[in-house]
Amino acid sequence: MKRNRIIALAMTVCMLLVCSFAVAQAETSETFVMKIGHAQAESSPRHVSLLSFEKAVEEQTNGGIQVEIFPAGQLGDETEMTEAVAMGILQGVRGGDLEYLPQITMLSLPLLFDTIEEVHTVFYSDFVTNMLSTVETEHGMKVLAVGDDSGFRQITNNKRRITSPDDMKGLKMRTVLDIMTLSMQAYGASAVSVPFTDLYMALKTGVCDGQENPLALIDNQKFYEVQPYVSIIDYMVCAEVMYVNLEWFNALPAEYQTILTTCARDMMDETSAIVEAENEKYIKTIQDYGCEVYTLTAEERESFRPASEEVWKKYIEQGSMTREDLDAMLAIMGKSVSW
Repeated sequence: MKRNRIIALAMTVCMLLVCSFAVAQAETSETFVMKIGHAQAESSPRHVSLLSFEKAVEEQTNGGIQVEIFPAGQLGDETEMTEAVAMGILQGVRGGDLEYLPQITMLSLPLLFDTIEEVHTVFYSDFVTNMLSTVETEHGMKVLAVGDDSGFRQITNNKRRITSPDDMKGLKMRTVLDIMTLSMQAYGASAVSVPFTDLYMALKTGVCDGQENPLALIDNQKFYEVQPYVSIIDYMVCAEVMYVNLEWFNALPAEYQTILTTCARDMMDETSAIVEAENEKYIKTIQDYGCEVYTLTAEERESFRPASEEVWKKYIEQGSMTREDLDAMLAIMGKSVSW
């Protein structure tokens, strides 16, 4: 009988200890909110893949991270959202302002890449990984993932078909990055700076004659309604980064950090897959509206190369990259230049 009472007492003590541990764990357990802003429409591949990111993160952390997505510039333009992330007001922004990471714009050199496979080979290389780390020490943010922003960028305008740099002369082209401005000027156009959220109206009212963006964005933002000429040139890609506030990220449990990083990389891969699968649909939508969609021949695309490589040289001359940087990127793809 005494032995039974001792066993019962021991079991009671064990139960109390377990309950106490559970209460303590519940009291110290924290749910992290991750608000993410971006500038694109809810129908865009960016938003669709962000929804997959939200689901994966919440499932894999058992609700420990709650993701809230704010599309279509609801929280401001990309510059404003990136500033908010740097200040810790916002946890994340996708497609944020690349001025915080100016080195990464060398990945947008015109005609640097010929295939999307080359793009991914360079983007996922150690060369780029090392480049991304500078934003942590300089701006208090972390690049959670990097990918291509909906694939190759194409040129649209309201004046004429584009088949060579001669056709670009006199056009007012919207640009947002220095590398785009240099490219448009090298091709003979002038550059106009317009925020993405204001671009449709700028095209409609004639503030600019044309713009350059991937087919997915030309379709999702309905730029084809005010741009009757679409030229498929694959002239450059833009790196798309997802910034998160570094202090917020470092406060997460290590397991959550790993989950976020993995899910973010999967998200970028999903965006690329969506774009690849949907490009023909985008072209059909644009054509059905009555626009001309012209794909440049290999020879016509090559006519842009001399001016493009002048941009490469100028980028080196102005200190935006080194010759070693250029050679490193080309070497990853098995390429080189003779000059």
